[in-house]
Amino acid sequence: MQIYSYDGNLGNTTIENLNIYHVVASINENTGGPAKLVSDLTEALANEKISNHLFTLDYKVHGKQIISKYTYLHSYNADFIAQNVRGFHPKFADAMRKLPTTELSLIHNHGLWMFPNLYARQAANYNRIPLIISPHGMLESWSLKRSRFKKWLAWLMYERKNLSSAVLFNATSSEEVKSIRQLGFQQPIALIPNGLNTDSYNQQVEREVLTRLFPELNDKKWLLFLSRIHPKKGVDNLLFAWQKLQSQFPDWHLVIAGSDLIGYQAKLEALTEQLNLRQRVTFTGMLSGQEKISALSNADLFVLPTHSENFGIAIAESLACKVPVITTKGAPWEDLERYECGWWIDNNQQALITALAEAMKMSDEERKVMGLRGQALTKTKYSWNSIAKDTADVYRWILGGGELPDCIQLYSS
Repeated sequence: MQIYSYDGNLGNTTIENLNIYHVVASINENTGGPAKLVSDLTEALANEKISNHLFTLDYKVHGKQIISKYTYLHSYNADFIAQNVRGFHPKFADAMRKLPTTELSLIHNHGLWMFPNLYARQAANYNRIPLIISPHGMLESWSLKRSRFKKWLAWLMYERKNLSSAVLFNATSSEEVKSIRQLGFQQPIALIPNGLNTDSYNQQVEREVLTRLFPELNDKKWLLFLSRIHPKKGVDNLLFAWQKLQSQFPDWHLVIAGSDLIGYQAKLEALTEQLNLRQRVTFTGMLSGQEKISALSNADLFVLPTHSENFGIAIAESLACKVPVITTKGAPWEDLERYECGWWIDNNQQALITALAEAMKMSDEERKVMGLRGQALTKTKYSWNSIAKDTADVYRWILGGGELPDCIQLYSS
């Protein structure tokens, strides 16, 4: 195990005696949105005078860990067994059971279906401390249908008991609240969206960062998909839609960027060949750092035709970079319509074709105005400062009672 610590120096801020232990299966950069979101949350909570410990596994094959400032990171190497048996790691479990209860306030578990999530519940029960669970979209109906047999076994073995043991759920959208209630859970739910460090996306990185790597993007407008390469994300529907439209928009190029953890990209590349799109589509692989910001800040339009999202961090990132967005109603982004910064469409190919055609027919100036509205939305609604304050209020309410935070939704029959 590796333990990283900080010196407790937060300038003029002092951390009060409130210690939160966060548990998440992975914070490796290629494993998806929760890795960064959990790390960013713990960093933001430090400004609310909360001390944070984060327990996780290190899947080195999936890139470096996203280590936040002001957080004690307890990181266990994901050995062969952990990598192939859903994070099974007896040393991790043992360390969780031996937590210093005199210092520990509560456990906040992030995600489902992995053994670290079981260890979080076992530690909370053993030490008789509250457990909060953030499902991160893993109770949505589309997600529950994937790997159905494995999830059914996990449900019977430990997941139902995990969820029943929570004193509170954290949901990021009203749709996720409904999914939790539909499964029969009656605990309070804190409705708090995910956040974004908007300042990280203010920089403009030149197009050449990507065009040097992918010359075919020169002198083209970029239709950008940036997310995990996974069946959930609807990339196949995007390719079918692009095949119908590409001849009408010769000055546009489809860029598909993201990590591929399950070998799905090969199927999409075969579909690209089958649809005769090889000259009009570029698969970049995982983008990070300056390459990622170059893709986002120079894209003309962002598209995520997802089947299911509890948030969709890439949508927020694109809006922060002043890029209008097209996504489906599988993502909780009705704000795209409310703030007139994108398209929130039905989850089918025809709706996608219609929205793409409308967006690409717009002038550059019209899309730029939409992008500016999107940037304003992220700054006002999705800043980590307000999200961390709401989360800290929930922690204090659970531990000390008092006035009900505005974000809490109680069960009503």
